Amino acid sequence: MSPRSPHRLGAALLGPALVLGLVGAVPARAEPVDGPAATVSGPVPVTADSYPFMSADGPEIPPIEGGDAIEADLAAHDYVEEEFLLEGTAEHPTAGSTPYLTRMVVRRPARADDFSGSAFLEWNNVSFGHDIEIDWFLSHDYFMGEGHVWVGLSAQRVGVDALRAWDPDRYGDLTVGGVELSDAPAFDVYSQTARALRSPEGVDPLPGFDVDTIVATGHSQSAGYLSEYHNRFHPRHQAVDAFMIHGASSALDESTTPVMRLMAETDVRSRAQGQEPDSEYFRRWEVAGTAHVGHTEYRTFAPLIARENPGTEPQRCDRPPYSRVPFHHVLNAAYDHTIDWVEDGTAPPKAPRLEWDGPTTASRDEHGNQLGGIRLAEHEVATALNHGDNTGDPFCFLSGTHIPFDEETLRELYPRRGGYVAQVLQTVNEAKREGYVRHEDAHASRTAMLEARYPWW
Repeated sequence: MSPRSPHRLGAALLGPALVLGLVGAVPARAEPVDGPAATVSGPVPVTADSYPFMSADGPEIPPIEGGDAIEADLAAHDYVEEEFLLEGTAEHPTAGSTPYLTRMVVRRPARADDFSGSAFLEWNNVSFGHDIEIDWFLSHDYFMGEGHVWVGLSAQRVGVDALRAWDPDRYGDLTVGGVELSDAPAFDVYSQTARALRSPEGVDPLPGFDVDTIVATGHSQSAGYLSEYHNRFHPRHQAVDAFMIHGASSALDESTTPVMRLMAETDVRSRAQGQEPDSEYFRRWEVAGTAHVGHTEYRTFAPLIARENPGTEPQRCDRPPYSRVPFHHVLNAAYDHTIDWVEDGTAPPKAPRLEWDGPTTASRDEHGNQLGGIRLAEHEVATALNHGDNTGDPFCFLSGTHIPFDEETLRELYPRRGGYVAQVLQTVNEAKREGYVRHEDAHASRTAMLEARYPWW
């Protein structure tokens, strides 16, 4: 296992301990209960005409509205992408036994010596009717920069059915059960996949890799399924070491497995939701000004959707969509904290919650930006309205809003560049000191914001 980067090591030794004042007990690592692992075959060959759906290494992507595409550059990080088939029989307490054949995409360091020891198992999101790797799209640079393994699993019937229709030659034999089963097999498929990462049956998808930590991650609908998995199946299976519940408010039972719930502004609809208490093994973070689907992930997945589904039209929203507040900076920090939590018992710092004027009325400043929560510099030193909500086409309510301030407002807020720079530096440094952003992302925020130039400066 390769050593951590200097920044990760420093954070592990100093940052969270200073924030919390102590280091807690190390959580019990997953000790998998005896059970089957998925039988792995592959990797599935890649040709000019056949490649993994929404592959990072697939054909050239088309342009999109709303900004330049963001591409995950695996080669620059010395990473490889491989797709494997997973076969087995899923057991469910009420649905019984279900044979399955599905797939996972693995993105990993080319050399085992560069592996961090941590693997992230993402439950692919199917809200749009096919697999979308939201957490990969948000944090691919983080995963690759740290030497982590990322695995995307097609667990749900909707996604598997869409794969078969998209490329019958590549995916025609995939199945995770019929409509009458709903997604009952998916939970055991997930556990069997996690076991296959540590103790593979058939082909080893991570040859020479010693997987110490598996973090279950998923966004939105997938986070809801992971919540059910956490409550009903994890206590018996113990196949993963921690959970990242991203963008879902579904109930979670108490456990001794670390769980982080990370919420965009869009995801918190009432004061009552924000009163969910932190505990020894649970943290909830809420990020002001962010959207369920923001600008970063849109620029990453929209070009791939357009490539795989020619003719796809963008959503038409009533206000300009996609918050520019970089939610993924907080997600990256949360992943770092989660690993430390598993490995040495250093719990993540607690975070302030979003503020409310009434049960469902958010507290907002004179520009409409929400108060409270984790406040990144792009929101606290605002040059635009970044709002969690929108209206229009069916999914616009998830896309948030971004409306730049007019010149008069900007002149009033930042009459001199020195004052603007001081506010940016103070806010970025505070977020880094509190543990809500990593060193690398704090540097990226500072650089991007300080590039701003206005005519009166």
